[in-house]
Parts: sequence; structure tokens; C-alpha cells
Amino acid sequence: MVATTTNARAAGGTVGWQSADLGLAQAWQLTQGSPSVVVAIVDTGVQADHPALAGRVLPGYDLVNQDADPGDDNGHGTALAGIVASVCPSCRILPVKVLAANMTGDWGTIAAGVTWAADHGAQVINLSVGGRRAPDALGAAIAGALAKGVIVVAAAGNDGENETFYPAMYPSVVSVAGIDQNNTRYQWSNFGPWVTVAAPGCTTAPSLGGGYETDFCGTSTAAPFVAGVAGLARSLDPALTPAQFATALDASSDPLPDSTTAAAGRIDADRLLHLLAAGTRAPVATAAPTISQSPTPGRLISATNGVWQYATAYALRWQRSRNGLNWQNIGTGATYVPGRRDIGYQLRVVVTATNTDRAATVASMPTAPVHAAGAHQAGS
Repeated sequence: MVATTTNARAAGGTVGWQSADLGLAQAWQLTQGSPSVVVAIVDTGVQADHPALAGRVLPGYDLVNQDADPGDDNGHGTALAGIVASVCPSCRILPVKVLAANMTGDWGTIAAGVTWAADHGAQVINLSVGGRRAPDALGAAIAGALAKGVIVVAAAGNDGENETFYPAMYPSVVSVAGIDQNNTRYQWSNFGPWVTVAAPGCTTAPSLGGGYETDFCGTSTAAPFVAGVAGLARSLDPALTPAQFATALDASSDPLPDSTTAAAGRIDADRLLHLLAAGTRAPVATAAPTISQSPTPGRLISATNGVWQYATAYALRWQRSRNGLNWQNIGTGATYVPGRRDIGYQLRVVVTATNTDRAATVASMPTAPVHAAGAHQAGS
């Protein structure tokens, strides 16, 4: 038998800090999810008509009782679904019941639940279950889901140790530790270099009957925060693979005070989504580059990049023209020193912004013609 990883001994968190910790307000400027993205909750089932979930829950399956009614007779799965929905509001929830009312189940049923979810449209699977050992059948089911492009997220466990814990330790599974609002690991959370990332370990979550549990804590809690972010990521980039998501997590997560908590650090949805967006969208200039001052021979002038979205690198070229139509390249970099050869020419800077896949170019407004120091210009 295998038990869920919620830890009833943990102290409650403060409602609201979790959103700030994840950077959700900024991340939602890019996407709040998509109804085409399905996050499977492989757990005790889900109360589909809970006010926090109404209209978001797809038909699922109950592998415990072998029927099409994956209703929740414990509350654990409903809480997990509520956390996912709070992070990815437009994502759909796929309930797959693999645990009984006492939150226990067998590995074979859990493995079958993973396979069922992957076969029925899940793009993300949340597994807030685990134990120190697991059979080959579970590893095979998870490998099969990953091969189909499903991002698999699993709780790291609540023994407060650096220990083996499955399914979190399977290759390519995103394993999640629990941290508080100070980015400190909860004492009960497992940790170590095998843990991928950390997320809030306590929150207020939906409970059966339409209410809310204020102190829902454990790495069970932390995992669906990450599953919700994975839903946002798949909404932004439908072709995103598990490997690409893992790479983006590693590149975008924030360091923790205790680096032994998780290899990547604390998940940051804002940085993660903007990193992914930078690789999938062409850079966009929201403010054009500018030149600092009127050009005079021998006096250094500088240029800004402008303001861009989805850009990761910039290249600047200086150009000159007598008529404002035909421009000649004369230098590169953020600064330029006009010479006497530039007298009578207008100058501009051209910025090419790039990301991993694309580039875009924007030019500044032309300067007034370069004039010798002390010379009088018409109209001045």
C-alpha cells in the first residue's frame, strides 16, 4: 500500500503569499491558461461541483471501483485540483481516482491511473503520492507518459530526509519540495539534489462540501502549485516537451537560502513564462531606442536599447545619412564618437533584438545634422 504525502502536523500558511512567491500576477500577463490544456489529478478523485472547480472538471475515471464516477470520498484530490485551478485558472482538470477514502492504494492501480490519464488527453499529471519503493510497472507507466509528451510532477515526500522516494525520483519527473513564505524548507519536507524544485508547502484549499481547509500542508500541496505552472507553460507553448520544461525550470528558478532543498531552487512562474515566451515569440519593441544628445565632433554620445518584450540579447549599429533615406553603417556598440567626416550628416542607431529563435530590428529617430562645436544651426 502507498499513502499520500500530505502532512497533517504542519502549521498553516498565510493566504496570498503563495501567489506573490510564484510571481503569478506577472505571469498571468502572458497567459492564465487554456481550456485545451488538461492537468490530471491522479489521487482520491475530485468534487467536480465545488465552487472553486465548477465548469473546470472533465469526465474522468475511478480505477478503484472501476467506474466512470471519479468523485472524491476523502477531499485530498479536490484540494489538489483547487490549487492547480488557482494557478492556471483556464486549464481543465482531469480526475483519475486511484486512492480509496482512507488515502491508500496499490502501486498497480496508480500505474494504471497514470497510463489512463496519458491516454485521455492529459498534458500534465500531478502525483501527490509516494513511497520509498515502487514497482517497475509504475516506472514504465511514467516513462510511457513522458514519451507522449506529458509533464509529470510528483511530491518529494514528508519525512524531512534526503531519502529515496518514488515516483518523485524517477528520471525526468519534476519532484517538488515544500517551502514557507521565507523560502525556508518546511521541516517535514524531503530534500536533496534529486529534488527538482521547491514551491509553497501550505495554503488554503477546497475541501469537500464546498468549503475550504485553511491549513492544507505537505509536499502534496507543493506539487500542484508546480503542476499549475506547468499548465501555464503548456498553454503558452503547446509544443513544450517535458525536457524543455525541465530546462526552463532550471534556468528560471530562484536560489534558496539552503541550496540542499532543491536542485533548481524556488519556482518562479513569471521568469519561467517570460523565458519560454522569449524562445517562442519574436521580440517586440514597446519603446524605440534613443540617442542621448545632439552629436558634435569629438564628443561621445550614447544610445539606449529601447524597451522590448521577449528579447534576450541586443546588437547596436550606428548609421549616418545626408537625406534621411540612404543610411550608411559607421559603427557598432552602445556609444559613438562623431568625427569631422560626420559633419552635415544625421545619425541614428539601429537595434537588433534577438532571442533563441527570432530577431527584430528597430531604429531610433534621426538626430539633427552633426555640427561643429560652437556652430549655429538654423532654427536654434
